[in-house]
Parts: sequence; structure tokens; C-alpha cells
Amino acid sequence: MLERRPDVAAAERRVAAQNAEIGVAISAYFPSVHLTGQTGFDSGDLGMLFNWESRIWSYGPNIQFPIFEGGQISANIKQQRAAYEENVADYRQQVLVAFQDVEDSLSALRYLARQSEAENRAFTSYKKALDLTNARYTTGLVSYFDVIQAQGLALGAEQLTVQIEGNRIGGTVRLIKALGGGWADSTITQPEHGNHVDAPRLFPRSWARRADRLFRQLIRKV
Repeated sequence: MLERRPDVAAAERRVAAQNAEIGVAISAYFPSVHLTGQTGFDSGDLGMLFNWESRIWSYGPNIQFPIFEGGQISANIKQQRAAYEENVADYRQQVLVAFQDVEDSLSALRYLARQSEAENRAFTSYKKALDLTNARYTTGLVSYFDVIQAQGLALGAEQLTVQIEGNRIGGTVRLIKALGGGWADSTITQPEHGNHVDAPRLFPRSWARRADRLFRQLIRKV
């Protein structure tokens, strides 16, 4: 799911790009072959320079071998591999930040859900108290001041209920943002990292499956 987050996707793409740089560095061990050709005119007589008989042409390969590099190629490969490991570490850090954002959003939603239940019960109690106060006022047992007090308490509870619901909606939006756009299964195709280094794996597959089941349970509770 988190693959859709721009920061995670960008970090993963940097890893793949750096892996390609390793391939470029390794390719420096192999000879480079260039096929070149040229054509023109050549004549000792200026008047016959552009005649068809004065035409010349040539073509042939140009091969360069990396023989005397003084360890530059191997040093460059080591440098690219070190940069790759750095990008992998950054990728893992971005994923951990993404998990933290999701966990924070889920925790906030769980807390707001419990708070909303408690406040709804309080609002229901205040409404019942208001109905009873109105009934007592109708029979002349209390003054209208008591009715105004009951209305104020019920209105305050209702306002707090609406505020909590607004916070829950905002928390849901933050959760969707932390997930990269929702909690449906990702449709992003896994990229090919090449065979120069192993593709970065954050956790064993069994851990990922357990985390996915736990996450779906939390979503249902929210």
C-alpha cells in the first residue's frame, strides 16, 4: 500500500537508478567498439576536385580496450555500490517514516472513536435531561431558567460531538494521505532492479503478511 506514497516511490526509484549506475560502471571493463566512416573528394587538380573520379571513402571499426586504468574502474564500481547502499538505507528510512505516519493516524482515529462514543452517550443523556426539564416546566415544577440551563448543556454536548466527528474526518484524510491514497491493494508493478545487486527487502515476507493482516484488522476497528 505504501508504494503509492510519493516519498517512498521516489526513494525506491533512486535505488533502481543507482543500481543501473553500477551496471554502467561494470561495463567499463569491456571494450568499446565504434564503427566510423567518411567520404569526400581528393584530387591534385583543382579543376577535377569535384569530379566523380575524385571521390574517396573509407569505413572501419574503432576498438578501445581498458588496459591501463590504474584501478580506476574497480574504484568507481566500489563507489557506485556504496552509493547504492546509501540509497537503500534512505529507502528503508522513508518506509519507516511512512509506517510511523500510518500508525500515528490509526492511533488518533482509535482515540477519537472512543471519545466519540463517550460524547454521544453524554449528548443522549443531556437530551433526555432536557426533555424531562421541559416536561417539568410544562407542569410548573421548575422555572424556565432550568430549561435554559438544560438547553445550554445539551447544545454544548452537541457541539462537542460535531467537533469530534470533524476531527475524525480530518484524521481519516490524514490516514489516506499516509497510505498514499487509500487502503485498497496497490496496483503498482514491482520494478526490475537488475542483477548487479539484490533488490532491497525491508522485512521477510512472513513479517509483511502478518503486518498486512494486523493492519486490515485495525482498519475494520476504526
